[in-house]
Amino acid sequence: MAEAQVQASDNARQITVDEAVEIALRRNPRLIQAYSTIEMAEHNRLSAYGALLPGVSAFFSYSNSSTGRLDALSQGIVATSYSTRLQANYTLFDGWGRFTNLKSARLGVVEQNARYREAEFQVIQQVKQAYAAAVATRDLVAVEERRVQRQADQLEFVRQQLELGRATRSDSLRSQVDLNNAQLALLTEQNNARTRTFELTEVIGSETLVAPTAEAELAMAAMPYTRDELFAMADVTAPALEAASLAVEAAEATVSGARSSYLPTISIGAGYGWANQEFPPSNRSWSVGLSGSYPLFNGFQRETQVFRARASADQARQEERAVRLNLSSLLDARYATAQSALAGVDLAERNVELSEESLRVVQERYQLGLATILELQDAQITLTQAEVDLVRGRFDYEVAVAGIEALLGRRLDQQP
Repeated sequence: MAEAQVQASDNARQITVDEAVEIALRRNPRLIQAYSTIEMAEHNRLSAYGALLPGVSAFFSYSNSSTGRLDALSQGIVATSYSTRLQANYTLFDGWGRFTNLKSARLGVVEQNARYREAEFQVIQQVKQAYAAAVATRDLVAVEERRVQRQADQLEFVRQQLELGRATRSDSLRSQVDLNNAQLALLTEQNNARTRTFELTEVIGSETLVAPTAEAELAMAAMPYTRDELFAMADVTAPALEAASLAVEAAEATVSGARSSYLPTISIGAGYGWANQEFPPSNRSWSVGLSGSYPLFNGFQRETQVFRARASADQARQEERAVRLNLSSLLDARYATAQSALAGVDLAERNVELSEESLRVVQERYQLGLATILELQDAQITLTQAEVDLVRGRFDYEVAVAGIEALLGRRLDQQP
C-alpha cells in the first residue's frame, strides 16, 4: 500500500507551500494580466504629466513647379521654395482641468496597485487552498490505506475464527465485502490525490507537475486575533476596501475636471521660421500670440459630461459601501468557520482515540463470541469516519485562515 500512496505524485516535483506561493506570484496568468493594468495606469499618469508641458512642433515645406513665378524680393523668376518653422504652444489656464486629470491619474496608479495586491492575496489564497487540498487528500489516502489494512487483518482473523468454528460463512463474506469496499475507496482517494496535484500545478502556473513535500502537513496554529481585532485590521489593510476608496477619490477628481469646462481656456503660442526660394532658407520671422476661448453653448455637452462624472462618482461610493459590507460579511463567516473547524478538530482527535479503543474492545468481544460481525463493521466504519473528519477539519481550518489573509491583505503570523 505504500507504493499506492506515491502514485499520485510519482512524476511531480515536491515543493513547500512557500515555494508554491513564490512560483505563483511570478507565473500565475491572472497576476500577469493584473500587472498590465498597472502599466496602463502609469502611462495614463505620464500622459497627464505631459499635458502640463508645452507642445512643440516642427514644420518643413518644399515646392517645385514646372513654370516659374515672380519673386517679389529678388525680382526674378523662381520655380522652387523652401520654408521651415518651429512652433510652441502652452495652455496657461483651462479651469484646472489638467491638474484634476493628473490627480485622477495618480490615484488611478495607486488604485491599480491596490487591486494588484488584492489579486496577489487572492492567488495566494488559491495556492494555499490547493496545497492544503493536496495534503489533505494525501492524508485521506493514508486513512484509506489503514482502513484496507484493518479490513485485511479482520478478514484473516474471521477466517481463522471460521476454521475454529467460532464464526460463520456469512461473517467471512461480509469481511470480504468490507475489504473490497475499502480497496475501492482507496483507489478513489488515489485518483483524487492525482487530481489535486494537477490543480495545484495549474493554480501556480507551472509547466511541470508539482506536489507537496513529504513533510507537509495541515498546521493547526490557534487564531492569533479576535474577531474585533480582525475587523479593525481590515479597515486599514484590506486591499479591496483601499482600492474602492481610491476609486471614489479618482471619480470625485473627474467631477472637478468636468466642471472646469465651464471656465475659459487661455493659451500662448510662439514660433520662429525660415523661408526662401533657395536652400538653405535665410529669411527669418518670429511670432508670439495669446489666445483665449470660451464656449457659450456646445449642445449641452458640458452638462452631460458633468452629469456622467457625478453619476460615476455616486456609483463608486456605492461600490465602496458594497465592498465594505461584503468584506464584513466574508470576514465574519470565515472567522466563524475557522473557530468551528478548530473546535471540531479537537473533538475529532478525541473521537479517533475513542474509536480506536472501541474497535479494540469489539475485536476482543468478537473473538470471545460476545459481539457480532455487524458490531465489528460498525466499529471499523466509526474509526474511519473519525479519521476522515479529523483530516477535513484541519483542511477547513487551513482554508478559512487563507481566506481571512486574502481579505486582510496580509499574513496572520506577521506583526501588524
